[in-house]
Amino acid sequence: MARSSQGTTPRRAPHAADKRVRLSHDQVARAALELADAEGVDALTMRRLADELGVGTMTLYGYFPSKRDLLHAVLDAAVADRPEAPQPGEGWRERLSALVRLARDNMLRHPALVEIRVREPVLRPEALRLAEDGLRILLDAGFPAQEAAHAFRLLFTYSFGFAVFSPADAVEQDRTAARVAIAALPSGDYPALTGAAAEAAEAMGGEQAFEYGLARILDGLEARLTGD
Repeated sequence: MARSSQGTTPRRAPHAADKRVRLSHDQVARAALELADAEGVDALTMRRLADELGVGTMTLYGYFPSKRDLLHAVLDAAVADRPEAPQPGEGWRERLSALVRLARDNMLRHPALVEIRVREPVLRPEALRLAEDGLRILLDAGFPAQEAAHAFRLLFTYSFGFAVFSPADAVEQDRTAARVAIAALPSGDYPALTGAAAEAAEAMGGEQAFEYGLARILDGLEARLTGD
């Protein structure tokens, strides 16, 4: 999920005056998030971050005693960028759709959030606000608690999977690769796929594909709620 760092301008080397600068906890966390988004979580080390900020490595340990503490701060900074949940006033489908879109957009904006979640559950209080908002919408709509929990998990997994497998900056590349791969298939062995080559390539990602899947999930949930 890391983005290429080619073309970026190296930060200036730290000097004595820099070491006297007081950084806030949030400034360090935001710098760490920026680095992890750009180059991947593995590139985020205390030494590398200290170089980026122009301070000594030991200075950072005064803010975060360990790499794990730093990653927790990165998570908090990433989820803090998510706008407020949709407010009551619209139907549950509209509110839930808006919430899922916000979650997907934030994961696309912060690849580090996705990378960390692949490695371990994200159970920070700030990150769990998304679950709180989603469950509240479903419970208010009339879903029993067990079904609301499963429904939210389904929606989160869908948006997360879309962020992992269909990043916005790779959609056209993925579609092109799909067209090439399908074109190379023998039509006699793959009649369905070669017959729908253009449609299969189009479904590789993008807004329309995301909205199609989201709508179908919500259709199923609505049918469960109404008994249709």
